[in-house]
Amino acid sequence: MNHRMKSGALTLSLFALTACSNTAGLESSFEESLTLDVAMIAADATIDEFGDMGQLFGGERQPHGRTRTATFYEDDMVQDALDPLTTDSIHLVVASSHEFSRDTWTGTGTRSRDHWITGLEGEEETRTVNGTGNASMTRSQHTDEHGTRSYSMSSTSLMVDVVHPVPRTKNSWPLSGTITRDVTINVINGPDGDVTKTRTVVIIFDGTDMPDMTVDGEPFEVDMSARSGRRPFRRRGR
Repeated sequence: MNHRMKSGALTLSLFALTACSNTAGLESSFEESLTLDVAMIAADATIDEFGDMGQLFGGERQPHGRTRTATFYEDDMVQDALDPLTTDSIHLVVASSHEFSRDTWTGTGTRSRDHWITGLEGEEETRTVNGTGNASMTRSQHTDEHGTRSYSMSSTSLMVDVVHPVPRTKNSWPLSGTITRDVTINVINGPDGDVTKTRTVVIIFDGTDMPDMTVDGEPFEVDMSARSGRRPFRRRGR
């Protein structure tokens, strides 16, 4: 009798351990997928922000669904228009609302940025951008071999001393500076049901088209030259 009871207890213990292991495995896999999903959105937003400079100084076409307000200054006095020699700073405010689509990700949301561009006076060789941003995704859907995941997301960003070379060319990339994004993710029907997660993204520019990016410390690279619809990041070293 005691032998049967011990055997049954052992079977129940093994079952419980297996169930816990499976649950932990699902949670670990989901957390990894969530980190990749945040990397996707953060990389896309970085490329989007980089495009602001091309639209402002390079005559590139402004995307549909975007509004842009640029105020030009000389010695803290507002100018009627950009003057290549006397304008010393620009206050740039950008807002957009549209559909997003890259690789395995689709989404609907808004982005806004409030940036100051300085170092413009005279025949400058660089321009420096500082500022803040906000973003909101009402529907962010990601599909891969693990299935389909849906979230709503919000984020704030801080851009610090991002230096752009002058003149801007097809192969010009930010020389230095950082962008930090704090992302809040509302998970829908995850392994633990509906929960809220967070991630912190840090991007460090180095003059190349593949700047370093970390998501809660996990290393990636942003592919600044990725075309629309293509995957805009990769794991570092791959």
